[in-house]
Amino acid sequence: MNVKRLALAATASTMIILIMVAGACKSTTATATTPTPGRPGGGAVVNSDSIVTAKIQSITKQSTGYPWKLDVLIQNTVNVGSLPNPVSNSVGKVVTVLIDQDMTSYKVNDVVTAKIKYSGDVNTPSSIILYMYNVALEVKP
Repeated sequence: MNVKRLALAATASTMIILIMVAGACKSTTATATTPTPGRPGGGAVVNSDSIVTAKIQSITKQSTGYPWKLDVLIQNTVNVGSLPNPVSNSVGKVVTVLIDQDMTSYKVNDVVTAKIKYSGDVNTPSSIILYMYNVALEVKP
């Protein structure tokens, strides 16, 4: 039974990577068609999740789609249960995420904890994004 789950997870991860590569070959910018995470139109991407510690590199208010776009340096990531972790290979790298949460009180170089998952529509590969949510400033004792 565990072998079947592992094979299914590996297949799903491979499909996501192939979809993302195909979407990256286009010169269009990824946009979200809906501001509600986990409820894209058409075919939802595979359920995924991660908990991260990240340093904000840039914050951009957007006029369409999701209200905010951030570039974040992934410092650490933890899997959530058996779900695929979309940023497991991104530790030490900067990734772009979209977010609904109001980011006006955050600034560049803030270290935050958050969750990141895939969102989008597999029928529209250019709509597949990394969605960040539950953002909080990292508090050190």
